Amino acid sequence: MESRVSQNPQALTSPKPSITQTVRASDWWEFKLSPIFATIYATALIHNLAIISLWPLLLLALVALVPGAAYVSLINDLTDREDDLASGKNNRLIGKSRTFITIVLACCVLPGIAVSFYWRTDPLLLSLYLAAWVAFSLYSIRPARFKTRGLLGLLADACGAHLFPTLLMISLVYRWRGNHIDIIWFTSFAIWSLGYGLRGNLWHQLSDLSHDEKIGLRTFARRHKISRLHGLGNFIIFPIELAAFALILWRSTSNLAVAFLCLYVLLEWSRKVMWKMNLVVVLPKDRYSIVMLEYYEVFFPLALLLSSSRQHRADALMVVAHLFLFPKRAAQLMRDIVKLLKQSLYRFL
Repeated sequence: MESRVSQNPQALTSPKPSITQTVRASDWWEFKLSPIFATIYATALIHNLAIISLWPLLLLALVALVPGAAYVSLINDLTDREDDLASGKNNRLIGKSRTFITIVLACCVLPGIAVSFYWRTDPLLLSLYLAAWVAFSLYSIRPARFKTRGLLGLLADACGAHLFPTLLMISLVYRWRGNHIDIIWFTSFAIWSLGYGLRGNLWHQLSDLSHDEKIGLRTFARRHKISRLHGLGNFIIFPIELAAFALILWRSTSNLAVAFLCLYVLLEWSRKVMWKMNLVVVLPKDRYSIVMLEYYEVFFPLALLLSSSRQHRADALMVVAHLFLFPKRAAQLMRDIVKLLKQSLYRFL
């Protein structure tokens, strides 16, 4: 779920962003990857596997997923350059040479080809992996350009960013174990990740609504009234997402995950009361927090790792590894908790 700020065309070309800035890594690194890693942790937990024993699989997950996530940011900016320039959106490829763009694009595509070749003998893994790349491409590249085709764009982004990678990781763990996939577990994560992805793209489209209106871009959000989008997100997508996630929590048998959910609810309530924060499902507001986003990114994976470390002590090391990989949201969370505690203590005294 990313936001773009309006700038004038001259400002768009002045800073020289790094490679990580060019592929907008800060927008997707934790938001996309941390919940997907939680999928691996949860699947290992229900089968009593030491998560640390899956370190080659986790490394493979990074090698497989990072090029795809970088590719979608790059290809989206590449195909949006004219529209972004006209609407005032920030686009990190404006002013970049063809050589630079080609090199960065190759750095995304070539690792993807290598991973596809590695999985060439496994139809399920290969299909899920390639499906994400195809969804990304259809979303942005003409003549398909699902981004401008309403519901197709919404589904393409959600499937490419969340659904297919999540199912890929579950399948990878089961392949590692050599067992048949648990259909209920597989389906629960499919519904949850699709709902999470749909909300993410709806949020993104609604955040860009004013820019898209300037150039007449026919996204799903522009084709429907705000009230309908609010109802779709709040009363259809989100309840289904929560129902699927409730089944995941129940099957995971992690009491810590439930306890952390209660802690998350308390945290959001405290922010609302003390900082006047708005909790939203899809519709951006002033001073808002997207419901469950922080739980999926921070609380859920850490709860699973801590739960696993009760049975496999070495998994405590994975808590450190996870926080090393995904430190930003966790650090912000701790700062918020400290500030809230200080303010509460000040009020009490």
